[in-house]
Formats: sequence, C-alpha cells, structure tokens
Amino acid sequence: MAEQSLCVKDLMRSSVITISSEAGLDRALLIMSRNRIRHLPVVEDEHKMIGIISDRDLRLSMKEMEQGPGTAPKGYYLPALTKVKSIMMKDVVTTRPDVPLAEAVGMMSDRKIGALPVVEDGKLVGIVTETDALRLLAKMLKEKGI
Repeated sequence: MAEQSLCVKDLMRSSVITISSEAGLDRALLIMSRNRIRHLPVVEDEHKMIGIISDRDLRLSMKEMEQGPGTAPKGYYLPALTKVKSIMMKDVVTTRPDVPLAEAVGMMSDRKIGALPVVEDGKLVGIVTETDALRLLAKMLKEKGI
C-alpha cells in the first residue's frame, strides 16, 4: 500500500483495552501494567468513549505515605477508593478510521499526545499510539534502505 493512501484504519489496533469510569485507580494501574500499555480509554455502555487516562495521570494521582506497614520505609500508593472518573481527561482528541494517517500522526505530534482514540458513530473502534507510528516509520525507513 502506498504511503499516500494510508488511513488511520490501516494502523489502528481495533482490540482496545478499556475501563469503566467507576473503576478504582488501583484497577486501572493493574490493567495498564499487566497489558504493558500507557493509555486507557474510559467507556460507558456500548463502547461510548467518555474519557481517557494515562500512566502519567496515575503517577500524578499517587499519594505519599509517611511510613509503610511495619518498619517499611515511606512510599507512594494509589488511593483505591478514588475512581477513574475523578482523574480522566474528558476532552479527548479523537480521530475517525477514514482520516489520512499523515493527518492523524501530525495531530498527535502537534498536540503532544501519545494516543489517539479512533471513534466512529460515537463508539470507540480503535486506537493509534505513538509506538504504532514509530513502528510504521521504522518499517518504512527499512524498506527504503535509509
């Protein structure tokens, strides 16, 4: 497929791991670490996207404890009772499957975002991440012998 004709649907991953807005932050951390992902779309019924959280959002939500259990040193923890909806970004930049890939990747670069959820008819259908874009760039450079 020629580079000029690539669309978001050609690069996006369509099996997207998601979370509910009512889930706890500890659950979000577990999902992200187990699946080795840095962005987690937040959805309601029928895959309607309502927000997104990132690993950075979780890090910024961590609380410091003065002293751990027993003689353990102080450390950081995620408050389990805090819900995803309290930290999720609600005004999410999204794209559609038919958008030219160059436009979508340019938007990610310009806005300094690491993941671009793909939405069609109000429902989450995929995601494109900076890692996906870098893999494609590496493949294209290798094919061109650069």
